Amino acid sequence: MHELSPPPPPPPPAGTRRSRRVAEPPNVSRRNLVLAGGTGTVAAAATAALLLRPSGGDAAAQGQVSLTGAPALTAAQQKANATEAAEVAEAAETTGATTSSSSTSSAPKATAAAWSMDSDLDPALLLSRATYGHTTASAAELKKLGPKKWLEWQLKPAKIADPGVKAVDAYWPQLKRTIAQVTSATDDKQYWMPLMGDHVGRAIWSRRQLFEVMVDFWSNHLNVFPSDAPGGTYETRHAYQRDVIRKNALGTFEAMLLASAFHPTMLAYLNGNGSTGKEPNENYARELLELHTVGVDAGYTERDVQKGALLLTGWKLTDELAATYVPANHYVGALKVFGFSTANSSGSAGKAAQRAYVRHLARHPKTAQHLARKLAVRFVSDNPPAALVRRMAAAYTQHGTAIAPVLRVLFSSAEFGASKGKKVRRPLEQLVATARVLDLKPATDPIGLLDLVQISRGCGHGPISWPQPNGYDDSAASYQSPAAALSIFNTTSAWLLGGGARLKNPGVVGFLKNPPTTRTAVVTAVAQKLLGRKPTTGERKAVTTLLDSAKLGGRALPTTFGAGSGEQRETIYLTAQLLLSSPAHLTR
Repeated sequence: MHELSPPPPPPPPAGTRRSRRVAEPPNVSRRNLVLAGGTGTVAAAATAALLLRPSGGDAAAQGQVSLTGAPALTAAQQKANATEAAEVAEAAETTGATTSSSSTSSAPKATAAAWSMDSDLDPALLLSRATYGHTTASAAELKKLGPKKWLEWQLKPAKIADPGVKAVDAYWPQLKRTIAQVTSATDDKQYWMPLMGDHVGRAIWSRRQLFEVMVDFWSNHLNVFPSDAPGGTYETRHAYQRDVIRKNALGTFEAMLLASAFHPTMLAYLNGNGSTGKEPNENYARELLELHTVGVDAGYTERDVQKGALLLTGWKLTDELAATYVPANHYVGALKVFGFSTANSSGSAGKAAQRAYVRHLARHPKTAQHLARKLAVRFVSDNPPAALVRRMAAAYTQHGTAIAPVLRVLFSSAEFGASKGKKVRRPLEQLVATARVLDLKPATDPIGLLDLVQISRGCGHGPISWPQPNGYDDSAASYQSPAAALSIFNTTSAWLLGGGARLKNPGVVGFLKNPPTTRTAVVTAVAQKLLGRKPTTGERKAVTTLLDSAKLGGRALPTTFGAGSGEQRETIYLTAQLLLSSPAHLTR
């Protein structure tokens, strides 16, 4: 069994007042990745015509990072964001979406009033957002079922057979351990790297794709960084992922929030452990309001944070890392916190009062709005239309914080259908999408997945690795780095050549069945495989420009070649490399 050591953890939080972990902003902002991805290659020039249109600028590159880690935008950038939101809304109202996945389609357009998910939604858009990227198999499943039935199928993951993750399950059996089993174990106690590898493996091979996307979403929303500092989370973070995030990812937010609030991992991470009525710690009380529920602009006060901290006192972790409520350590006395009131008359009554407060926040209208907007940012655009967010928030409230009804509203909306090209894949998402479309498969040894973990960490987007409570940002402005782009470009190139990943890899010679022997047919076949459709005129022109300038053994590449020849292999490789560095693959 191969294991890679995690990097040193960040310093533990300081003080009993607010002590959010603040890390240096990673150099991982990435917009217009097309050019950066082709650094040092002819592909840069060939893809220049396919540039993405920026939205909001590169605030992170200027070092403007707010306390929550999101880019601090200038007035001009805020105006650009508002313009993008208006464009998405206008497109939804006036043009709808076409029924074809090809941008050259002449299919009729639908108005928002007549919008139909089955007849008007681009299937490729649904696959790019509700999964980690299309595959031949996933495209066939969607075509067979149709968008509506496919969505309902994905919203019931327990009913989906998932043989692709059997190898992942077998790699790290210690991830099945309870916290009690962890503390009594005398063998391998590696948990963080296996957890990251498990996260990546499921993203690549699971058929329960929407579920895995939502696991990642909630992992960031209720983020806990696995630290091995004293009283830290290193040995419990896998249990938190399993028992809090994965268990509730498509359930109700209320159940997930309650499970998170009093889990040993969260108690350790945000200093609920040992917080008493005499010495309350405000960390979790603050993040519960600011990040997990109502949001930083909800209108709560510093006094709300202080009162909430008093209400949440009384918890400690045992030597076995079990969460234990100690009534004698709980603050006693009437409290009012952000519209919630409790007599809190005794230590024994404190636990019920705490759960009632968490439920109050989970069902608060501001929480509905906050979560709806975050989901719309994840699935629609960095600046989603307000009308869509309102409808999603209403579904959240109407259905008692259930997550699936909110997603139904989102994916069946004309705004979603009109949002093509509005989201950029973050580094890990791009690596996973590429691995999926190139048909990489599990090997007997898990080191291949750990390689992917390290590559994504080097690009600033490692799974379950963000050290601050707010989780990874989901806007394009935060992921604009030539170094990260070049790393992904080089990784893709190595995969195409059949190496670079210690996974089962068909490479150029295997990812196409019966590869064509003419350039025109190769471009069509590669685009169909990698993008799920025929190439657009612009894409074909870009590939042709690249192939016309390429040489093999000092000679220009021919337009016709023999099966199995070096010319055929080089033509497939260059075509695939360019298309995997184009907006069609870099966006989701």
